[in-house]
Amino acid sequence: MKKLRVIVCYTGGVGRQIIRLLKGHPGMELAGVLVHDQKKEGVDAGLLSGIEAMGITATCNLEKLLAVPADCALWHGKSWSPDIVERFLRRGINVYSGIGGWYLQGEPELAALEDACQAGNTTLVAGGNIPGLISDVLPLFVSGYAGRVTSIRAWQRGYNAHYPSAVQLSQGCGFGIPVQQQTSGAMVDDLWLWGMRQSARMVADGLGLVLDDVKITNKEYALAPEDMVLQASGLHIPAGTPAGVRWTFTAFSDGRPFLEIVNEQVARLALGPGWRQRADEPNWRVEIEGSPRICCELSAQAGEDGTDHAAALNAARAVNFVPGVVAAAPGCRSILDLPAPHATHFAFR
Repeated sequence: MKKLRVIVCYTGGVGRQIIRLLKGHPGMELAGVLVHDQKKEGVDAGLLSGIEAMGITATCNLEKLLAVPADCALWHGKSWSPDIVERFLRRGINVYSGIGGWYLQGEPELAALEDACQAGNTTLVAGGNIPGLISDVLPLFVSGYAGRVTSIRAWQRGYNAHYPSAVQLSQGCGFGIPVQQQTSGAMVDDLWLWGMRQSARMVADGLGLVLDDVKITNKEYALAPEDMVLQASGLHIPAGTPAGVRWTFTAFSDGRPFLEIVNEQVARLALGPGWRQRADEPNWRVEIEGSPRICCELSAQAGEDGTDHAAALNAARAVNFVPGVVAAAPGCRSILDLPAPHATHFAFR
């Protein structure tokens, strides 16, 4: 059977793990790797990922990569770049993205990306853990076992001491940035609202509701008691600046709340009462108020190789989605359109 050829865009924590998962995969093979850093140009992808050489070298040249025969590109950049994603799609390369594009109904880039999909006979799908797993996938799945649903609440309690990207922890969580610089209009809040709006619209569409609005209805900080440096990322968090943040997002339909998502992220355990105390606490929790009332908890732990659980989870999701993305009808799709992916590589010990 012909293996699906996969391009990996960028070699951060998720990208490196994807490359490791593709090594020896029975149904997929690495076709190319895109990088930002000129120092990585021409370096073997396996060596960049901490494993043996794979015979595929990384490049900063997007044009060169677009010429590579491939079935799917996995976009895990520092930001959502629909213009670049559009070029892959028009070239006839399907795309799975770990950022942006989670559910594009109502988003300004939808028309251009849909047009690109039709032109290239390709599919775009996106996912992640939040937005993604806890903010739309798990709530929708669990709601399928309840009747007369009146509300959905979901929590993520992320412990990020081992996450490998200082940029994402600083820009995405506000760690180390003084509270007075983090106003309600701060970029970090806008970024989370952008993603949560897509998740909320997906849940609303799945439940047959009309989404009115998504708001940040609460935000709390936990401050570092002392100067901290996260070894995995190198991020410096000065004493007195946030080492923990907790947002509450509420989605409304017909003026009434129907979905609440609590997103807690900490760089250190035991920052105070009510904050995550132990590493072995569940990462995710969903409560469905209905008949019956359902509570579901889910945990993820670091792999045997020490890979951060969030990076490993997002990398596995991307790889496992590849066959479904390639097989899907052209267009911007979501979990409302496609069957849930399953593991694609069962590795006997």
